Amino acid sequence: MTERKTVDCRGMDCPQPVLKTKEALVGSSSPLLIIVDSEASCSNVSRFAESQGAQVSVAQKGDDFHLIITPGHGAPATEEPAISCAPTSGKNLVVYISSEGMGRGDEDLGSILMAAFLDTLSQFKGQISHAIFVNAGAKLAVAGSAVLEQIRQLEQLGAQVLVCGTCLNHFGIQDKLAVGSVSNMYAIIETLSKAGRIIQP
Repeated sequence: MTERKTVDCRGMDCPQPVLKTKEALVGSSSPLLIIVDSEASCSNVSRFAESQGAQVSVAQKGDDFHLIITPGHGAPATEEPAISCAPTSGKNLVVYISSEGMGRGDEDLGSILMAAFLDTLSQFKGQISHAIFVNAGAKLAVAGSAVLEQIRQLEQLGAQVLVCGTCLNHFGIQDKLAVGSVSNMYAIIETLSKAGRIIQP
């Protein structure tokens, strides 16, 4: 009998269940059991797993949802689905980044300031619900970016990183996304409309 790995995501804020599922799926050919405790997480995990070519079956057990994910049942989609994570009370700060550098003037200085800005965001643990990258800001989330570790740190702190898919396609870097998930304008506008505060460098 094939051993089934269990990933217990109960009590985790969105998008952590999806990130944990993504991590568990890497290189795995065995079925996974993902346990979540909200319908939103169940939907997000299901859509993500299916986008990766996996088969998903869901069973509700009390207040929990048990998802059996079997990898390798289809070709991965060209884009990951947008994950819906509504900002929650006490965690409703959205960071909106639309350029590679911070401020105008010297480009090298702008890059230094952007790196410092992203690094300092770690001090706002528990407050940031989303980080949105659009236009040239999308370049910060691709392979080779000097600030990938800072953006990954945001994810580890519980922020959902959304990267504009249209922007990635425009710059021809859609295959180089190294952190976050490809998003669309509807998800971006929905996130901004629900934000308690929006900060833009």
